[in-house]
Amino acid sequence: VEVTLLEALPRLLVRDEPELVAALTDVLLAEGVEVVLGAEAEQVSVVGDRKIVRARNCACWEAEQIVVAAGRTPNLEGLGTQQAGIATGPRGVIVNDRLRTTAKTVYAAGDVAGRFLFTHSAAHDASIAVRNMFFPGSRTAASLVPWCTFTDPELAHVGLTAAEAYERFRTDDVRLHRASLNDSDRARTDGTTEGAIVLVTASGRLVGGHVLAPAAGELIHELALAVSRKLKLVELASLVHVYPTLSWQVNLLAGAASFERARRLGFLVRRAK
Repeated sequence: VEVTLLEALPRLLVRDEPELVAALTDVLLAEGVEVVLGAEAEQVSVVGDRKIVRARNCACWEAEQIVVAAGRTPNLEGLGTQQAGIATGPRGVIVNDRLRTTAKTVYAAGDVAGRFLFTHSAAHDASIAVRNMFFPGSRTAASLVPWCTFTDPELAHVGLTAAEAYERFRTDDVRLHRASLNDSDRARTDGTTEGAIVLVTASGRLVGGHVLAPAAGELIHELALAVSRKLKLVELASLVHVYPTLSWQVNLLAGAASFERARRLGFLVRRAK
């Protein structure tokens, strides 16, 4: 099936690590997908059995079918939010960090609250909201939510991208740690070497993890826990990883960070005569 992907923005998946998005884009192109960036569609028409999409720059594309994946807006009609004193905004019902709305007896969770628009975060928020209804103020909603884009290979994300880390921390404190799947015994065995792992640290602490790999959505949870618990990358080296797995690359990156740390502190070690 011939596929054309129209993206209004300058690149795909703008919230994800650009390095891995570029690699994923190359995979799509190699598979024959036409990727058109900066395509702001403004009109769709039907001529016979063909659908025609026109962009603002007068470019147009014909297809048998169109799949629209342009996001969504909150549907608040009929909820009576104004009468109940519940404030709303462009992303939906406004909530505080404990998911309480401006009406003290009303809590909101999921897409209607406009936080992270994922099923897994909605389920987690719902449990927090119910807890806070009966034990007010006991738990805050998660501010760190991993996600995965289920392309082939999958692209998973948690925490900060490199650019976000450079913006938040001192540049000298931020380091990127990369491992290509070309160097993974498991990936080579499976013939799935298109991808990489990129870890972002600030003063040694893991602040972001990004994975382009088969089952990246499964791999991201170890990194999410490390970011959530503010662990240093070197601490992951103490965890025994199963071999051969794709997550072994995380172990290698952590081991390399440990070796680099030991090298920097080598002057503290008394040399044997």
